[in-house]
Amino acid sequence: MIDLHTHTTASDGTLAPEALVDLAAEKGLSAIAVTDHDTVAGIPPALERGAQRAVTVIPGVELGARWAGSGQMHILGYSLDHRSPRLLERLAWLRARRRERGEEIVKRLQATGVKLSWDRVLKLAGVGSVGRPHVARALIESGQVRDIAEAFDRYLSPGRPGFAEKIQFTSREAIKLICAANGVAVLAHPSTLKLPSDQLDSAITNLMGEGLRGIEVYWTKHNPDEREQYRALAERHGLIATGGSDFHGSNKPEIELGAGLDGQFDEAQLLSALSRRDKRTPAE
Repeated sequence: MIDLHTHTTASDGTLAPEALVDLAAEKGLSAIAVTDHDTVAGIPPALERGAQRAVTVIPGVELGARWAGSGQMHILGYSLDHRSPRLLERLAWLRARRRERGEEIVKRLQATGVKLSWDRVLKLAGVGSVGRPHVARALIESGQVRDIAEAFDRYLSPGRPGFAEKIQFTSREAIKLICAANGVAVLAHPSTLKLPSDQLDSAITNLMGEGLRGIEVYWTKHNPDEREQYRALAERHGLIATGGSDFHGSNKPEIELGAGLDGQFDEAQLLSALSRRDKRTPAE
């Protein structure tokens, strides 16, 4: 079994990279992709532990992309060169914008009377990139909400008092960055685009023109009809069909590592497809 969508303490997960690999080994997974938001900092320790535990670790990243619709677009990058200077520079820029956003969220909440410390949010983020889950954990600690779901519902989701828009790349910029690092770009959880099937097909065609190589067919929140729709879409367009749980540890306790992924695809074929390098240059 393999899981191609996981997060560590390098972003908004709650397991250190080494602990994530240990959990994968305990669950009998042969491979995982570490796909933290806007950072590849968790990859070196995960690779080292993977070699010790006989778990293949695929270097990855997850990038948000600006999206004009009502949903959200995320692009996953696989088998990329996590030491690429250009990749590291652009990810550092994104993380700086994340920090600014996090501070703005705290200021907005403080302005409404919520007792919250920016220093505490930073401490909870640790070495990872700051995200809304870290603000949520600070709210839980201070007794103002019961859990992360309530923190988002009351304070952190769009339309709530603490919400602030995130600075993101365009889809073209995100895909180009992944391809420039010799990686494979895949559309994460297509259901979150919230498009009817005909518009999704058109969006996929446009993304392919920018260098997209795959689509995440299997995802924790995809129902059977959606999985079949996205599998057919991948076949129709000649895209790689991938799958992952989107594991975050206790930040999303309802999601288990590897959940629902056993037997869903030819794992050896999928890993081989993700390791190939498409030499075509993404559209400028």
